[in-house]
Parts: sequence; structure tokens; C-alpha cells
Amino acid sequence: MKTDRNPLKDLQHSLDRIKGNLHVLKNNVSVEKQMEFFRFSEEIKNDFSDEQMIEDQMTILKSPEASNRDIKYALAFLAISGNVKAYRAIEAYNETHFDDWAVMSLMQARITLQSQFSDERQIFISSGLGGKDNLIRFYAFFKSKDGIIFSDYQKRLIEKEFPYFIQNHSGITEKIDIQDHYFSLLFLINLRIDLKIMLEETIAECNQYGDFIDRSFIITNVKRFDEEDIKNIEIFGNEEEIEMLKVTTVKTSLYGDDLIINIADIFENID
Repeated sequence: MKTDRNPLKDLQHSLDRIKGNLHVLKNNVSVEKQMEFFRFSEEIKNDFSDEQMIEDQMTILKSPEASNRDIKYALAFLAISGNVKAYRAIEAYNETHFDDWAVMSLMQARITLQSQFSDERQIFISSGLGGKDNLIRFYAFFKSKDGIIFSDYQKRLIEKEFPYFIQNHSGITEKIDIQDHYFSLLFLINLRIDLKIMLEETIAECNQYGDFIDRSFIITNVKRFDEEDIKNIEIFGNEEEIEMLKVTTVKTSLYGDDLIINIADIFENID
């Protein structure tokens, strides 16, 4: 069932009202794991008793005998301690450990320190595909018009025009995958950019040379489509079926004086 609601616009309007320093997780960490980390950190935030406790937790990080549960607690505790030595300990741990919990703890430690040393509110953007600096990573899927096979010239045009338009909006194209009758983009872009207009203008520019790209497309920050996803789109071939995949919630939750905005549920079909 279609709706007039535009989750991207909703988010942009929210950000316009909220002033602060944006943080985006670089790594591709599932939203469930991100929210698990923040909920756990919230639960233990009153455990701090003295400076010795920080030293004890730093020792646990270095201990080869520490259990996964102890490591998990130590990382979260040190991340919210606001202690520079604790931040360095987490940073060192991340150099040799690459699990999601360690990545999240380093991000939280950075936010906590910046919150202490700045009057500016710290805003963490939680997104399924991650991002970089103040840019969010999006995946976009496009089909050829009427299922035609792209010519070599049309493929070159796609490869040229889409990165050009994205770059003109201060974005970064990370990957273009062009198949016979569909293509996808993975790119980084500022959340305040109107993605719908940007991509519609790019399609219109390409279509001046043959009207070969369908004007309907899908944008998501949840995941990259795998073969099964693409197969389902190709089989259904209409917006009503694709719409069944659509989730359009934007969740916010307070974490101390800072803010977590979970936008990982944006899955927008544009037609």
C-alpha cells in the first residue's frame, strides 16, 4: 500500500531542527548490534565508582584469559567513562580486534570525549550501511526502461553521469554495478541533500540520449541487494510488490545529553 510519507524528507526536517555535531559509523554494523550496544551502555552508566575501576577494566582488555562477557563490559564501560586513557585503550584494542562491539565502543568513546570538551550536542547517526564523516552510505537500484538491454554507449553514459551528479552534490561514488538491464550504485552523501531530486535529474540527463532508464528506482540505507533481492524485483516488476519491502520509520532516543538517530529503517521506493 502506497503512502505519501517520505522518510528521507522526515529525517532532513528533523536534522534541521536539531543542532549538533554529527557522527556516522564508518563500518557496516547491523542496526540491531548498534542498538544493543547503546542499550547496554545505558544500563551500566551508573556503575562507575572510582578511577581504579577504569584501570581494572583497561587491564581486562589486555588479559588473554578474560571472557567475552568481561571484554564486552570493559569496552562499554570504558567507552562511556569520558577518560582519555580509556579511549586510548579502546583504540589500541581495535587495532587487533575487529568485532562490531569493539568498533561501537570506539565510536562511543569518541562521542563521550567530544561531548565533555564541547558545548555542542553530539548526534550519532545509526545507519545499516554505515557512512564516513558526515556522509551516509546509500544503495540505489535502477532498471532499464521496458527491460531493454543497455548498449555499451548507455553503460558508459551511466558510468559518467551518475558519479558526476553525486560529486556535484559533495558525495562520493564507491561502486557502480551495471548489468544488462539493471544497475546499482553505492555512494556516500550528506543527509541534507535531496536524494530524490538528485537521482531524478541524473536519470533525466541520461534519458536525453535514448530514454533507456526507468524513472522508478529504489534507495535504501539498510543493505545492498543480493541476487535473491534482485531476482524478486525482476519477477514482480512493479512498484506494488516492491512496496511490500518498504519500511519508513525514523526512531530517536536520548542518550545522556546527546542524541541517537536510527535511520536504518529507511527503504524508499521512488516512482
